[in-house]
Amino acid sequence: MTKRILAMVKPLALSIFAIAFFALAQGEARADEVFISGFTNGCFGAGCTPGTSATSGGLTFSNSTFQGTTAGGFRGLGGNPNPGANFNNLGSLTLSTAPQAYNTPFTLQVTFTAPQGINGANTATFTATITGTVRSDNQGGVFVDLDNTPMLFTFNDTNCEPDPTGGVPGQQTTCGSGSFYFSVNDVAIDPGQTIALSGQITSAQQTTIPEPMTMILFGTGLAGVAAGARRRRMKGTNN
Repeated sequence: MTKRILAMVKPLALSIFAIAFFALAQGEARADEVFISGFTNGCFGAGCTPGTSATSGGLTFSNSTFQGTTAGGFRGLGGNPNPGANFNNLGSLTLSTAPQAYNTPFTLQVTFTAPQGINGANTATFTATITGTVRSDNQGGVFVDLDNTPMLFTFNDTNCEPDPTGGVPGQQTTCGSGSFYFSVNDVAIDPGQTIALSGQITSAQQTTIPEPMTMILFGTGLAGVAAGARRRRMKGTNN
């Protein structure tokens, strides 16, 4: 009788263990945060083609690259300006001290390279008219009034590439589906200064794909339940 009870309990215990392990691993592997990377281009003038750099009058644009993982669904893109080597901002604008009045169209194009599998276009384009005046005594400045409406991006990244964060818990971010909002900020520039264009990722979230080993263990537990049920049916028939 004892052996019979053990034979019934063993597969059930194995199944419970596998399911519990699956739930735990799923909780650890779940990555609510999202890894973001990409680059920007820009240009001056109506209907212009964005590029890595551009100049119009006393204004100069220099592009940027960015990458990082959100925290609490948020990632700021406002690193210090470094024309020619901008990083983790949306590019930079430099305003000369030469006297001039500005009423200049400007286009900023942001391209996301991660996450992959973005539904629709992986680019966002923002336009503005840069207005202002620089006087001969270096007074004045310009204002860049960009559209600040957040843009929604959804994605389904099934490539399951190696974790770009080096294995930081809660930041396994390249294998799943989710969404994020992206928006840019207005800036004002003093004569003779360089300023970074900035933006932010908000409400980022995703659900990762379960790891293969987790699914194997889960399958093993279910197989144990099925095998135990078959043995019990066979013994019941023989009796």
